[in-house]
Amino acid sequence: MSSEQRRAEIVRATLPLLIEHGANISTRRIARAADVAEGTVFRVFADKDELLRACVSEAFRADDISARIRAIPTDRDVEARLTEAALLVLAQWTRLGELRRNLASSDHDIHHRDPGSTDRSAREGGERFMRELTDAIATLLVGEEQRLRMPAAEIARLFLGLLMSTKFDPHAREDERVAVARRVDVLLHGVLAS
Repeated sequence: MSSEQRRAEIVRATLPLLIEHGANISTRRIARAADVAEGTVFRVFADKDELLRACVSEAFRADDISARIRAIPTDRDVEARLTEAALLVLAQWTRLGELRRNLASSDHDIHHRDPGSTDRSAREGGERFMRELTDAIATLLVGEEQRLRMPAAEIARLFLGLLMSTKFDPHAREDERVAVARRVDVLLHGVLAS
């Protein structure tokens, strides 16, 4: 197995531990979760901080969530497609929130950058994450062009904004599926009674 493959496996095994426990987990526990010797962790990462940065970077990649959204069958009605995508996005955002919260509570600076990195590169990473998510959601609107009053990418951005509002809605926590259904309905049908 290549060093890059080993790194990816260790990161994949470490992420759930970080989400659950924060940065105060031992490298012994990380090695056990990755099913490798503890020394292997330090052969592929300079130190634990480099491993944590790799985990945070991996957590904020959009390729997995985008692929899951793109895999939603297009033979379902648009409401069902958007609802399924919304639940995937909210679950991803919840995991990211738990990761941020648990890393912060264990005094790990999630914004710690690699030497030579800039705030601009972090901002660009966040923008790339949202752009990839927007593009994936826009693919769910393929075949609906005749019914759309604006471009699919713009609708996808609006939809993500509506989903973000669930994080500030105390009722959304009670029943996420109902909160999503209301937002999908508003997106597709507006707020005015017919």
